[in-house]
Amino acid sequence: MEVKEILKSNDREKTRALFAFSIKDSNELILFKYNLFVRFFFPKYFKEEDAPFHADIDSNNLKVYKGEIASFTDVVYRGGAKTTRTKLFVAFCVANDKDSFRRYFKILTKDLSNSKQSVTDIYNMFVDSRVRYFYPEVFAKTEAKKQETMEVFDTATGIKVRADSVGTDQRGQLQEAARPDFIWFDDFETRKTLRSAVETKALWDNMEEARTGLSRNGGCVYTCNYLSERGNVHKLILKKNKDNVVLIVPIIKDGIPTWAIYSLGDIEKLRLNTDDFEGEYLCKPSASLDVIFDRATLDLMFSKEPVKEVAGFRMYKDYDASHRYGSGQDVGGGVGLDSSTSCFIDFDIAPAQVVGTYDNNEVRPEVFGDEIARQGERFGESIVAPENNKFDIVIGRLRQIYPEDKIYKTQRKSTKVKSGEYTDYGWNTNALTKPKMFYALAKAVEDGLLILNDPKLIAEAKSYTRDDVMDKDIDPRLTTRHFDLLTACAIAWQMKDFAEAPKEKQAEEVRIEQNRHERKQTQDVGLS
Repeated sequence: MEVKEILKSNDREKTRALFAFSIKDSNELILFKYNLFVRFFFPKYFKEEDAPFHADIDSNNLKVYKGEIASFTDVVYRGGAKTTRTKLFVAFCVANDKDSFRRYFKILTKDLSNSKQSVTDIYNMFVDSRVRYFYPEVFAKTEAKKQETMEVFDTATGIKVRADSVGTDQRGQLQEAARPDFIWFDDFETRKTLRSAVETKALWDNMEEARTGLSRNGGCVYTCNYLSERGNVHKLILKKNKDNVVLIVPIIKDGIPTWAIYSLGDIEKLRLNTDDFEGEYLCKPSASLDVIFDRATLDLMFSKEPVKEVAGFRMYKDYDASHRYGSGQDVGGGVGLDSSTSCFIDFDIAPAQVVGTYDNNEVRPEVFGDEIARQGERFGESIVAPENNKFDIVIGRLRQIYPEDKIYKTQRKSTKVKSGEYTDYGWNTNALTKPKMFYALAKAVEDGLLILNDPKLIAEAKSYTRDDVMDKDIDPRLTTRHFDLLTACAIAWQMKDFAEAPKEKQAEEVRIEQNRHERKQTQDVGLS
């Protein structure tokens, strides 16, 4: 009989044979059966013609199911039906895989109610009287369960579908008699989670525990929105390879909607009425409201190779004794986590330029003071501004070996102190100064007043967001991102108002000073 005749016949055995598959079947055949099944039983989801990318979603879901790839990260724009397609795919497999190749489906979301809803939706797909006629064995119980208690259902064929929260520690789940062999992570990252580096890291750890707790040859599907480069979706995208497929689809590409159900007018309305249209609909967090530094400007800012590098200190221009220089330093713990960093800026070039950078996550705080002094001497004992929030030993050592008048000093806030009197050495990064210094740096970059030169520095600027400005996590072991070099640069830019021009010198004195530094740098290069 032809396919249409079988579907009209209401013959249970023949109809089920039409949809049944084995993982030994070709992907093309299984996908053909899948499309027949979902359109036959659930036509309400297919009132409009599929978008071209829907075939990619279905194909990659199947590859994960068959174990052909380890994971599929589905980053289709909000409203692109990625969640609906995955629910339908799970229902199709539960009902029609003759060998039940996957026996334990687990759905993990940030909010447990969302995963419960997905399990409920899949369960209720089989509540339809027509589906129940063709697949009576799907239910362990024939009465539909209420949504508020729906966390798991089992079929008479031994397949389990379970809901859980990605916020739950997954270690205990590994003690279950059967390990999941298909995990679907859905809606696991939100703007709220992105605001906390601690929560973002905790979610990643739980997701990794769930993934590594899969049964042998298990697979993962991630359906998500690309809201920020600071989160776990970005991590998944960076893992892209032949075993970890990533699909990114914006709502519009090259001026043409990627799904015909959206007109250009519809898309323009979304643009006007969505807080973060770029992140949610264009899948471009780099252009979203989160990003502080103008991405277009940074893309045009070509990285330079250092003119010389000595003991990890990268110099992008030679010292000019007639110029004003200033630097900032971010002090790290030196235990392989956050880095101690330096950034030197020449303020007398138009535009100003980063001329020296340093980052090292192994150097100890008690040694970093000597390192700052060594670097400062290379640029004429210019003003230095190490953070003074922690590790007082750095500034203490620096005061012993570096001119005190060239160490930045923070003014007292007390009104009892006379105007112009200073106390604290170093730059204090706090809730007031942090936003000010980063937004000032971002404006300088966007206005073309500063060229960054260092590729590491440019990369950090590209990913820095407004949430990073608000981040108050103090334990570097709990944070997912470090912007140590960018912090040093932001402090250095603040030194533009404090860097002093060299004292008046005769032309010959300037020449002698220049030659002295060049000889010293040549000697250091030889020693290194």
